[in-house]
Amino acid sequence: MKIQSRCNLACTYCYMYEHADQSWRTQPVAMSEEIVASLAARIGEHAATHRLPAVGVVLHGGEPLLAGGPRIRWIAERIRAELPPTTRLGLHLQTNGVLLAAAAGEELCQTLVETGVKVGISLDGDRAANDRHRVHHNGTSSFQEVVNAVRRLGSPRYRRAFSGLLCTIDPENDPVESYQALSDLDPPRIDYLLPHANWDVPPSRPAEAGATPYADWLIAVHRRWSADGRRLPIRVFDSIQSALAGGESLKEALGTEPCDLAVVETDGSIELADSLKTAYDGAPRTGFHVLKHSFDEAAAHPGFALRETGVTGLCHTCRQCPVVEICGGGLYAHRYSKDKGFDNPSVHCADLFKIITYVKEASPPDSAATGTGAAHEMSGTCFDSLAAGLGDVVAIRQLAAAQQSINRGLLDRVLTASCERGEYSRRPWQAFDAMQRDDPQRYRKALLHPFLRVWASRYLDATPGSPGVEYLSSPTADHRHRPRLTAGDLTVTLDNVDPCLDCYGKPLVDRLDPAALAAWQHMFAEAWQLIATEYADYAPAIGAGLSTIVPLAPRPGAQTSATARQAFGAIAIALPDTADDLALLIIHEFQHVKIGALMDMFDLYDPASPLTFPVPWRRDERPPEAALQGLYAHAAVADVWRTRWLRTSNTDSERSTAGKRYATWHRAVAQVAGALQVSGVLTGLGERLVAGLAEHARR
Repeated sequence: MKIQSRCNLACTYCYMYEHADQSWRTQPVAMSEEIVASLAARIGEHAATHRLPAVGVVLHGGEPLLAGGPRIRWIAERIRAELPPTTRLGLHLQTNGVLLAAAAGEELCQTLVETGVKVGISLDGDRAANDRHRVHHNGTSSFQEVVNAVRRLGSPRYRRAFSGLLCTIDPENDPVESYQALSDLDPPRIDYLLPHANWDVPPSRPAEAGATPYADWLIAVHRRWSADGRRLPIRVFDSIQSALAGGESLKEALGTEPCDLAVVETDGSIELADSLKTAYDGAPRTGFHVLKHSFDEAAAHPGFALRETGVTGLCHTCRQCPVVEICGGGLYAHRYSKDKGFDNPSVHCADLFKIITYVKEASPPDSAATGTGAAHEMSGTCFDSLAAGLGDVVAIRQLAAAQQSINRGLLDRVLTASCERGEYSRRPWQAFDAMQRDDPQRYRKALLHPFLRVWASRYLDATPGSPGVEYLSSPTADHRHRPRLTAGDLTVTLDNVDPCLDCYGKPLVDRLDPAALAAWQHMFAEAWQLIATEYADYAPAIGAGLSTIVPLAPRPGAQTSATARQAFGAIAIALPDTADDLALLIIHEFQHVKIGALMDMFDLYDPASPLTFPVPWRRDERPPEAALQGLYAHAAVADVWRTRWLRTSNTDSERSTAGKRYATWHRAVAQVAGALQVSGVLTGLGERLVAGLAEHARR
């Protein structure tokens, strides 16, 4: 939607005002209410006819913000009102940003956030690069105004409306300095554009820059971007990478997917892509108008139909090219010449070929080559030691490696999701990138932060109230200020402040005063001594894997403890009355940690099974996963009570109590193990695990 046809800047390369088509001079300054209403109805009609799940509308110009906040709000509301309830509207706006930096900029930003508009701002780099072309009508600099606009829109209050920066490449500008200036502003994305040109009006190619100055410019950016960890999405590189992997190209200027773009001018004319204004006067015109024609009628125009033909619609040179599926012939307007029309390769052909080839060769190897598969493998010896309910240091390290791999994959998904939501910020990722580069061991430890997976899953699910990407500072932070419990060689964090601790679903301790910390330290040291001596079979796994204890609020007359399925290495406990009880709770809950991590690596049961199982430790019947979890944990509980029953220092009363509880839990374990073994719900590995538990219980 060309909602405004005039602009408050005079950019020297602008395709609207500085190229062959000068129709802007006869266009209305602003789109009238009648045209807006008719266009909104046409969009709704088209969405309903084709049952479209989503429609994308770009508010464009000229400078669209000249319309003002109230007008933009009204346009957005009018379009939404015409859409079917099942069609989602994606609203975008491309601006030079100057008005966002003005006195009314706060109000404009608020309007854009409230109306759900995603905003891209044009900026070509540092001051020298930007002011080479993007200046006011009197020739003065626009740089600081645009930078101020970017900072305002990128602030936490408005950031969800910020979609990224758009930069037009000029080989006279230093590529690394340009990239650095843009990345320092922490945009959600950078989109680099080749300058508009064609075979009759070729792009600038400085004599000293060689035959492919634009590719060389992008290669220099790619190298710096790669050195920075590739965290900042750059659309041209992501587009090439996606197409190389068989996905969509993400850009109108690359790829062979059909072009689904139509432009509506301020007078209501339906036109082809407005970049065609650079070819010749009248090149985008179709003769269709929103007051008279539907989009289906306009789609029959040869100019739209040609863009639906993919590779077959390209010239002979392009069809023979080895990168044609990635390049797609480049931007349609860039193929034009007076002699052959659009039956040419792009005027940027050599640059496109070189940058695509470079990105392909510079692409990181796939996961199979990097060995991430090994992170999800386990030796038979380690599996059997865990199946017996125990596990040694090597087994725990193999569980931890799988958790690191899972978390690394989740972080990649979070990065993608934050870009798609317009919430990407480079700063939270910087510590991770620096750590991965400079201190790999600490990086691997950060990936095992026990609540990283909890947070990432919530972020991906868009769970209300969950922290944003700023949470990433927690795994990489120095938590030496948080209280720690030490016993022998074991040190664990006592954490009651992480924002994801509600994953346990139980009340937490509000504060840990010195007396409470002293009580925890004293009892933890005693409990660990018991585990290391009387329950020594369980000590290696706990010592290798337990990183965090979350202090729960105690309940009078009851013991309280918990684990969270996604919080590897952490357990939650309310401090009990005795070290014996704390040792039991630690062993019990860490069993849940082990079996949960094992379930992440292997299929132990049929997840589609509708079967449920009665279990003596619950009043309700449990599905297969919960029954296995409980069996694994209570096999250790029975083991602990057996050891306490055989303790020679017991009084008769203590021995009797321990013996009864051992008998109770021993029968419970045998009952549930037997039910699972005959149910048919277990996989081969699941049967191996339950058999290992049953065998250990019989010893």
